[in-house]
Amino acid sequence: MNFAISDIEAAIENWRQRASSDEAFATSAEACALARLYGAVIVHGCEALADAELDETQRNALRILSTLRTEKSSAPTH
Repeated sequence: MNFAISDIEAAIENWRQRASSDEAFATSAEACALARLYGAVIVHGCEALADAELDETQRNALRILSTLRTEKSSAPTH
């Protein structure tokens, strides 16, 4: 699986929404992992990163995306 910068941004925003406060978000392992990843993508000008390029903490932090996709696909349509 490849992760685009927009995926990283979405994961950051969702972890931010789940945090009890800005301080809790800023000190979380997920926020730190995603911040490092986001910075590296920008600095290196990457279009996307493969799962194999991520460390375990980054991979775990990005798992929120699969949760969001599952929730979105199972949401009732009107």
